[in-house]
Amino acid sequence: MVEIVEQWADFEFVADRHRYGAYQVIDMVDGVEVRVLVGRYGYVNTFEREGDPLLERILAYCRARGFIKLRGSVPDHLFFKAPKEI
Repeated sequence: MVEIVEQWADFEFVADRHRYGAYQVIDMVDGVEVRVLVGRYGYVNTFEREGDPLLERILAYCRARGFIKLRGSVPDHLFFKAPKEI
């Protein structure tokens, strides 16, 4: 189970106490969605434009902390059968 944190500042407070993290940026029809995970805590937000200051702050934080950038996910049993475009 992932506990979703509402505010980025609160998530940063929690993330500062974790060693590893991962994030994903997803292009959506109505903007850009960002998902960040550390431990059992997650943060999700959608932004109308890529240059949004909070989005830039989130991405800069993830890069500075060395979080792993994920490009997608696939069920275990399909991993070796999945097309390259995942």
